[in-house]
Amino acid sequence: MPDPSPCTVARKCSSTGRLCGTEDRACQSEAIASGLEVTCERVEPRGYVYCPPGAQQRDSGVVWVLLAVAIAIAAFGGVAAYLLFRKRVAS
Repeated sequence: MPDPSPCTVARKCSSTGRLCGTEDRACQSEAIASGLEVTCERVEPRGYVYCPPGAQQRDSGVVWVLLAVAIAIAAFGGVAAYLLFRKRVAS
């Protein structure tokens, strides 16, 4: 089942963001004064999610590719170490 609320502060920019209602001008003004930008508009409850510029780009696919590469290197290193130690113990 897809996430019914992809436009949340937690999903878009974590603790660095802000959720402001459409009528909450004080919250919107504070967010803009803090250098935050509207990242998305929520339907329920009606409002805007403000995030720092570029906050969405932090969780790009590149991060997941790098994580996969790191795990592959670690797995290869573990197998290589096991084989080397097994040879030394047998000798």
